Amino acid sequence: MITRLRPSTPPPLPGMLARQMGIAVRAYGRRAGLLRPAYTVRALKAVDQRLDALMDVCRYYGMACLDEAASVEAQAQARPEEIAGAAFVRIALAERYEPDASVRLDRIAGMLVAQPVAVRDALWFYAAPDTCGHLLASDDAQLLACGVELAGRLALPEHIAAVHAAAGRGADQDACLLACARMGHVPPRAEERWKAVLQGQDLARQITTLQALGVMGGHRLQPELSRYIERITAADGPSDQSHPVGWAAAADAALALWTAREPDAALGAILKGLRVPNDTALRVVALTGRIDGLLPVLDFIERQDRPVEAGERGVLQLVFGHLPGELVNTQGTGAERKRALRAFACKVFAANGCAGLEPDHITHWTDPALKDRLWALGAIRMRSGQPITQTHRLTQAFDVGHALRSWLYVEHAAVTHRSFPLSHEDLAARQMAAVETVQLVASLQADPPPP
Repeated sequence: MITRLRPSTPPPLPGMLARQMGIAVRAYGRRAGLLRPAYTVRALKAVDQRLDALMDVCRYYGMACLDEAASVEAQAQARPEEIAGAAFVRIALAERYEPDASVRLDRIAGMLVAQPVAVRDALWFYAAPDTCGHLLASDDAQLLACGVELAGRLALPEHIAAVHAAAGRGADQDACLLACARMGHVPPRAEERWKAVLQGQDLARQITTLQALGVMGGHRLQPELSRYIERITAADGPSDQSHPVGWAAAADAALALWTAREPDAALGAILKGLRVPNDTALRVVALTGRIDGLLPVLDFIERQDRPVEAGERGVLQLVFGHLPGELVNTQGTGAERKRALRAFACKVFAANGCAGLEPDHITHWTDPALKDRLWALGAIRMRSGQPITQTHRLTQAFDVGHALRSWLYVEHAAVTHRSFPLSHEDLAARQMAAVETVQLVASLQADPPPP
């Protein structure tokens, strides 16, 4: 009788683990830079794949990877991004390969103060199934706060009761409500608290509240939101000078909600000169997709002696569904960009009922005669070069910048009246899978199979 011998596991390849960890450390260090508005989720995917690759490689090594991770952390250079990357790698691998939850929590506690974002991301992307529960049960205030955020980031409704209990044990009330919103279950009196926050003066709390409303979907607190926008955009309201970071973020979050809920009203206010950051105004134009907003932007773009910038690219990409290469070519001339823009715009306009318009017919984009020729576009909102439909709403999500993509997520929640807790900072693969699923469901609903 012949006995078959099972092949032995091949020995680890020399240097592979250290090399993969070094790649992951550098990739995470670059990730924060790739979250700037000029980049898309496709760019984010390039670095996230390096992080996923490390997790895959470490399946081969098991717990042996923990010692290597500790060594990598100890050898991290003084550059902040490398230190953050090493912290991320160590926490992420501990979540996957350290069986003792108390050891994992001690490590989280030891690194949370110095590297809060790296620790949060490692848990958000790769947390062990029991970590969130342990964090929410902790008596340590920082670990408890981390658990509240993680429950929301992962949209884990099984932790609703624990988050409610955390609120009673001293966790930040606004953070708990945001986590509940992300899980799709807010307590009955949440709206009363949100109303009070929007009527107050604390911009940081207001941003958290606006994020919660954006995730929840529907048209909650619309009168309060309208009054809030009037107040923060008023001439004597907060500004970049009085609140260098908070005002712009609050105005952007508020306008994302308003545009998702009442696109025409938001665009009308922008066209009348509503005091908001320029990039926020461009996002209103992009999300609305109305010709009245598009023409002034096209006019502005043509008058700039440079390739289009990030906010302008977002408008063209979302509304037209494509961006001519000439508009981003740094070696091109103004005349080439002008010809390309006019030719492409006329092609899209012709496909939407404005046949006969040629680039040579355009004197300037704000000419009333041109608007008369584009009368057919006055009744539609354009996205991806077509009248907007439910199946078109997220089509350009992978090709617009992070900030505009986050507005698309808010819009989806508002239009569907369902919670949509997807974050533009999440792992690229998770974002892309979620958007593709939404698109598939929308296409099936729009074109159901025959009986």
